Amino acid sequence: MEKSGIILQLRISLRRVYRRGEAAFYALPGPQAPVLARRRGQTTVEYLLMLAVVAGMAAMMGVLFHKRILGGIFTLVGMIIGAGTPTP
Repeated sequence: MEKSGIILQLRISLRRVYRRGEAAFYALPGPQAPVLARRRGQTTVEYLLMLAVVAGMAAMMGVLFHKRILGGIFTLVGMIIGAGTPTP
């Protein structure tokens, strides 16, 4: 096979990859060593840990700023129902 035929086949296969949207997948680096391979359930545990951190931060902000949060909600409700301008 001559050089132009190989280049043509390469272009056709690259078009197929880009058309299917797999180019971004092939651009990602793979694990370099078997030690870095993901074990079963690792993704779920990481997701739950991240969810616990976010929920903990939200609870902490709620406890620390509950008076300001409630004041803001009541101010918005008062402005919506037309109770006038809020007083500081």
